[in-house]
Amino acid sequence: MGILKTIIVCCTMLLAGLPVRGAGKVPPFGAGERLLYTVSYRAAMWPNTDMGDVVLAVTADEAGGEQALRIDARATVKGVFSWFYELDDRYSSWLRTTDLRPVLARAELLEGDYRFSSEFRYDWAQDVARNSYRNHARRRIPVDTTVTLEGAAMDGVSLFYNLRSQDLDAYREGEVRTLALLLKDKVQYVQYTYYGRDTVKVKGLGKVRALKFSCQLINDDADSFEDGSEFFVWISDDHNKIPVLLESPLRVGSVRARLVSYDGLKYRHRAF
Repeated sequence: MGILKTIIVCCTMLLAGLPVRGAGKVPPFGAGERLLYTVSYRAAMWPNTDMGDVVLAVTADEAGGEQALRIDARATVKGVFSWFYELDDRYSSWLRTTDLRPVLARAELLEGDYRFSSEFRYDWAQDVARNSYRNHARRRIPVDTTVTLEGAAMDGVSLFYNLRSQDLDAYREGEVRTLALLLKDKVQYVQYTYYGRDTVKVKGLGKVRALKFSCQLINDDADSFEDGSEFFVWISDDHNKIPVLLESPLRVGSVRARLVSYDGLKYRHRAF
C-alpha cells in the first residue's frame, strides 16, 4: 500500500508547479469550495482499480487573531482495501485572508499501525515555523523544532491553495523551476517543468482544457529520488485553476488521482 500513501501525499501538493504571486491578489477560491479526488492504480495486466479518496474543503475561520480561510484535506482508503489497510490522513491549514500566508497547519495521520501528529505555527516576521510533532508509537512527549522558511516554504496544503492564484503569462514552455515544501523538520525542494496548454481526457469530466506540469522531489544533493517521486499534473485552464488529473508513473503501471466532483467554485466558467 506504499503506492497509495505516496500518491495521496502528492495530492496535497497537486499545484506544486507554480511560483507564488505577490500578496494582495484575489484568490480563485473561497469559503464553500469542495473538491473530491479518487485515486486509482493502472497496469497492463491489472484492471483499473479505485483505491482511495482525497477530499479538500474551504471554510471561513480565524487563527492567531486574524481572519483566515481554513483548508481541510482528508485522505482515506476506498472499498475492499479498507479491510486490510487502515488509512485516514487529515491535514488542516489556516491562511490569513490578507496575503494567503499560512498561520497554522496541523496534521493527524493514521496509516496501519502508524500514528503521527504535528502542528506548525508560522512566524513570518522571523521567517521561521515552529513545529511540535510526535510519532505516537515511539514517544509520548512531542518533539519541538524550528525550521527556517527558505524560499518562503509552506506546508503542502498551504502551497496547494497559494499556488492557485498564479499568473501563467510569465511562463515559457519547457522552463524548469524549483519550489520549497515545508516538511516535519526541514525544507524539501520540488523541481517542476511547465509543458504548456494541453487537452486531457478525465473519466467523468470528459475532455478538459488544461495546463500541464511535471513535478519531481529532489534530495539534498539535487538528485531525483527513485520510483514514485515524479508525477504529472493537469490544471484546468480557466479562472478556477483546479487540478483535474495527477499521474505518477511507476515501474509497473501508474497511479492516478482524478477529480470526480466539485462544489462551491468561485467562477462559473469552467474548462470542462
